[in-house]
Amino acid sequence: MSVVQRPAASAAPRSAQPPLRGDAVLRRLDRALLRVVHAAGRLVPEGLNPLEQAGGVANVCLVVAILSGALLLFWYSSSVHLAYASLEKAGASWLGGLTRSLHRYSSDGCVFFVLIHAARLTLARRIAGPRWLAWVTGWLLFVLLVLVGWLGYWLVWDQRAHRVALGTADLLDALPIFSEPLARSFLSDDGVNSLLFFVVFFLHMLLPAGMGIALWLHVARLSRSRFFPGRTLTLWILGTLCAVSFLFPATSAPPARMAALPQRFTMDWWYLFPLLLTDRLSGGALWALHLIGGLALFSAPWWLRRGGSAGTLRTATTEASRCNACETCFHDCPYLAIRMVPRSDGSTRYATQSEVDPSRCVGCGICSGSCDSAGVGLLDWLPPKAERRRLEGWLEAHTGDPPPVVFLCAEGASAEWRVDSLNGRCDALPGCYVLSVPCLGWVNGYLVDRALDRGAAAVVLAGCGPEGCAYREGFAHTAERMRGRRKPVSKRGEAGDSRIHLLAHGPGEGAALRAAVDAIRRGEAPRARAPVGARAWAGGAVLAALLGGFAWLGSDLPYSAPPSPEAELVVSFKLLGRLQGGMRRLSTEELEALPVHMRPKDGRVPTDRRHADVRLRVRVDGRLLREERYAPGGLWGDKNSVALETIPLASGRHRVEVELSDDPAANEWPYRYEAELEFPRGERRVVLFDREHGFRCP
Repeated sequence: MSVVQRPAASAAPRSAQPPLRGDAVLRRLDRALLRVVHAAGRLVPEGLNPLEQAGGVANVCLVVAILSGALLLFWYSSSVHLAYASLEKAGASWLGGLTRSLHRYSSDGCVFFVLIHAARLTLARRIAGPRWLAWVTGWLLFVLLVLVGWLGYWLVWDQRAHRVALGTADLLDALPIFSEPLARSFLSDDGVNSLLFFVVFFLHMLLPAGMGIALWLHVARLSRSRFFPGRTLTLWILGTLCAVSFLFPATSAPPARMAALPQRFTMDWWYLFPLLLTDRLSGGALWALHLIGGLALFSAPWWLRRGGSAGTLRTATTEASRCNACETCFHDCPYLAIRMVPRSDGSTRYATQSEVDPSRCVGCGICSGSCDSAGVGLLDWLPPKAERRRLEGWLEAHTGDPPPVVFLCAEGASAEWRVDSLNGRCDALPGCYVLSVPCLGWVNGYLVDRALDRGAAAVVLAGCGPEGCAYREGFAHTAERMRGRRKPVSKRGEAGDSRIHLLAHGPGEGAALRAAVDAIRRGEAPRARAPVGARAWAGGAVLAALLGGFAWLGSDLPYSAPPSPEAELVVSFKLLGRLQGGMRRLSTEELEALPVHMRPKDGRVPTDRRHADVRLRVRVDGRLLREERYAPGGLWGDKNSVALETIPLASGRHRVEVELSDDPAANEWPYRYEAELEFPRGERRVVLFDREHGFRCP
């Protein structure tokens, strides 16, 4: 076989995606991830690889988590004093234990597959341009998902929940939204606020509704969104979740004790990984990290995209004179980027024409494959008529044995290959004429027929596959056109021409694609890649065990909190200092001007609303360890002074003296507490004060 030799003009595949900063690094990481995805795909039949449908699998897990959570309410009590016992009682019955385990592992599976989905799209560089909305709402969904799980673990009210509550309190106490620190609610078992616990329960129930809104926005720019995988894969996921739930029942840590300082326990790292930060950083540092990290993450579609002409996104355009108002491109566009509008060329033959919205177009060229009149597509970059004439010229000038023609998706296995756009040469596929296209959906059925009519030995359409298509539906649309099921059809394909071959090979599968094309050149059928029969069942079981085991492992790994002192003394008070000014009597006119319920009984009001600072002094075994002043709260300084002080101590018995003064001008300490307290290792003792109850040591 000989090929016409022309001057080489090697070029990278015709990818429509604009280059990003760090593009080379993203590509290397993408290849590494795809090796794992392809390895999983070799274990199961085509279309059943969960790593290729991670978004849909995550939705299945989310639905299971919601339904099992609703069922769990038959056992769960939202009272802080009964929550732990109610879950232990649920675990004692097989149905309650299964429901709780399903709730946990489906939630873990949701995070696991969401991360895979995010990693695949990020490393494939599908984040810039019109995809910014999907990026922003996708990460918002992830934040809400983790927050729901974080609050869910609070509701168990075990040692993990204790850490979650303290971390949340540190974060919220950094904001001036509470009259007293939220952390004061977690100083003693009796002091835990039941209303606060119910609010957490309510948010855990309500936030999934917010996730539903975010999910709707996430797919708002997509047509024919697939929220779930097919029936077979869905049943496979459900079976895996049930198997993991039976083999590894979900359990609680020991019950929460406010006096205890747990240092080591196992936890669900899929949701409780923020403990690494909340246990080690102050509230202010946490907010700074969240704000800076969030700004960088959510703005990535803009700052990652290169400026200048290199970062310009190629979009489709229309030529009104060629549009016959068939609406095929309007229906085929996967991104809702095409609409039908009144004619702009004055033609009276058709009432409407297609129009492309550049703010939604991703440059895939699928509309070009939908248009048999070449009236829409990437006309300024990859005009269909010019490419057809180029292909016909190659075939007409060819001498020797008929060559195959290969249409290569630029986002598929050929992503790293060099294709000569002038003479159709590609070193990876010698003896073939190769045309690189942004997506296999760009290929029109008429173009395939013309290639065969002009003497091509075969036409190979090589794309990413139906589940891994970089532009969602390009591969599937082309497959349907070749089979006569979608207009414009390939007449040859509709007639069952065996010379048309559709190959699914994603990025990183270049060797497999070369082998398949070589087989076609030799007149052989490409080797089947997906297992069938017993091999498929065995492969599915192995993959289920691997993925289920990985999700379970992340839900029960050990965690060590930062080193803490042997014991702690916690002193907290709420006390209103004395008025700094005097009192004056209101006149009759002033009293009558006030509402009845606001009139002071003695007819007097303070001349200055501000109260004095409150002083605290703490001695342990005669040593002065803390002496501080605390300003009054409120905008006008007329609210209680509130304090929460933690003092590290050695374990053992200590004599504790606490003194409070509500008048810093006088050298008086009217409120005093003195006692010998036992400080067990790993625990803390708390001394509380308020005017109503005085000093308490719960």
